Amino acid sequence: MATAAAASAPQACSAIFQRHLPRPATHFAAAPHEMMARAARPAAAPETTTTMDVGQLLRLSDFDKIADLGDGASGVVTKVRLRGSSAVFALKTAHYCGAGAEVEVEALRRVAPGPSGSWSPYVVGCHAVFRCAGGEPAMLLELMDAGSLGRVLSRRGGLPEPALAEVAAGCLAGLAHLHSRGIAHLDLKPDNLLASARGDVKIGDFSVSRIFLGRAGERRRVSVAAGSTAYLSPERFEPNAHAGPRGACAADVWALGVTVLELFLGRCPILPAGEKSSWERLKKAICDGEAPSLPATAAASAELRGFVASCLHKDPRRRATVAQLLAHPFVARRDGEACRRQLREIIVETM
Repeated sequence: MATAAAASAPQACSAIFQRHLPRPATHFAAAPHEMMARAARPAAAPETTTTMDVGQLLRLSDFDKIADLGDGASGVVTKVRLRGSSAVFALKTAHYCGAGAEVEVEALRRVAPGPSGSWSPYVVGCHAVFRCAGGEPAMLLELMDAGSLGRVLSRRGGLPEPALAEVAAGCLAGLAHLHSRGIAHLDLKPDNLLASARGDVKIGDFSVSRIFLGRAGERRRVSVAAGSTAYLSPERFEPNAHAGPRGACAADVWALGVTVLELFLGRCPILPAGEKSSWERLKKAICDGEAPSLPATAAASAELRGFVASCLHKDPRRRATVAQLLAHPFVARRDGEACRRQLREIIVETM
C-alpha cells in the first residue's frame, strides 16, 4: 500500500519537532554498509539519536486528521496536521500488533539519520512512531503530495525514457541506501513509488520488508515469499522461499526491472496486453515463461533494453547488482537536469 505523499521535507518537519521538544533519547540507527564484502563481519553500529525518537515525547492526540489517504492490507493511512502548526504528515496506523509490524518499524528506524546525518532523498522519511491502545504502531511519515507513480500511469500511460531514467536512478539510490542498512524492500512497484509536486520520487511502504543484517552485522536468511505477485522473481515462488543478503537484494533488482518495464509500457509487462490477471497466470508466466522484456516493436533505446535485461535474469546469481546498475549507461549517462525537469512536469500535469 502506498503511504501517500510530502508537502514539506523531512528536515523541515524535524525542525518543527525540535522547537517543541527537549533532546530525544538514543537508540540503534544504522547497519553496516559493506554487507556483500567477503571479509570479517562488520562490528555493531553505535547507538545514536534519530529524529524518530520524537515520538516518545508527543502523543497521537497532538495531531488532527485532515483526510483519508488509503487503506490496505497492512494499515490505514491518513493525512494529519500537528496542532498549532502548519506541518502536515501521512500517519500510517497498522491493523495489527505483531512481528510483521515490528519489522516495518525497525526498517524505518534503520533508514532514519542520526543528528549529524541526513535523510536519503530517495526514501520516504519517518519522523516518529507512536503506539495505539492495542500496541499497534502508528508511523508518522513524510507526506508526498502527488500520490504514487501507479496513479501517474493510470492518468497518462507510460513514461518517456528521460523521465524513466530519472525514476530508475532514484530507485537504485534508494535501494542502495536500504541495502546498506540491511533492509530488503521486497515490494518495489509503481504504487510504492511516491511522488511530490517538486518532482521527487521516493520508495515507500516497508510492510513486507525484511532485515537481513543483525545489529552486530550477522547475516540472516529471511523469508522472501511475501510481496505483490506481479513483481515477484521466480525463486520467490518456491515453497517457504528464503534468501540471504545477496538473494534478498537480487529480489529487489528483479522488482525494479518489472517496475521499469511497466512504467515504460503503461501496463503490467508479465502478461500479454488485455489478458486477465490471476495468481496462477502470473506464477506460470514468471516461473515457466521467458524473462519479461520489451517488445521488439517498442520504440526503446538499446540502453533501456540492456538495463531491463540486466535486472531480469531468472537466475538471481546472474542479475546485476544495484552498484552495477548505477553504472549502467541508461542511468549513468542521462542528462540529469533535463530528465528531472521532464519527470517533474509529468507529475505536476497528472495531479
